[in-house]
Amino acid sequence: MSLLPRFSSHAPAALIVALLALGACVNGQPPAPPLPPLQKAPAFTVADATFAQALNDMDLTQIALAQMVPTHAARADLAALGATIAKDLTANQATLTKLVSPHAISLATKPSSADQKNIDQLKGFHGAAFDRRYIRYFSRDQARMKPVLESEIANSKNPDLVKLATDTKTLLAGYAAQLK
Repeated sequence: MSLLPRFSSHAPAALIVALLALGACVNGQPPAPPLPPLQKAPAFTVADATFAQALNDMDLTQIALAQMVPTHAARADLAALGATIAKDLTANQATLTKLVSPHAISLATKPSSADQKNIDQLKGFHGAAFDRRYIRYFSRDQARMKPVLESEIANSKNPDLVKLATDTKTLLAGYAAQLK
């Protein structure tokens, strides 16, 4: 029996398979999936902008005061807490700046003149006198900010600001507990 008829019967099938394989390569890659829609920054209301300004003022003042604590305080635990407060509120400030940057809101870069006056007064104290005045000022400032934070948490539609207000409230409550 001759081998020629046997190979010729398989040749068209092999040719068809080869052509189909090459045809699949010609189609190329599938189209890229559509991009997700861009997320807009959550809207800022007047209340949100007011909150951002108040939190910024508190952060700037507390950062300046906390930076003094390690060199002015008599209590070692207070000195350590001051360094923590400065670090945490600096991060808080960076988050706030990032949140307001898409909006036409400018934040102060220095404490207000009234807060600067308090900072300057505290610079003149060292030891136990500094500790008492710092704790008193921090407690007053925390009590002043508590309703502002609670109002933002309850009324804001901006989830990022609500989270920042909640985190700040938790931080301040923790610091107040340690200062006693």
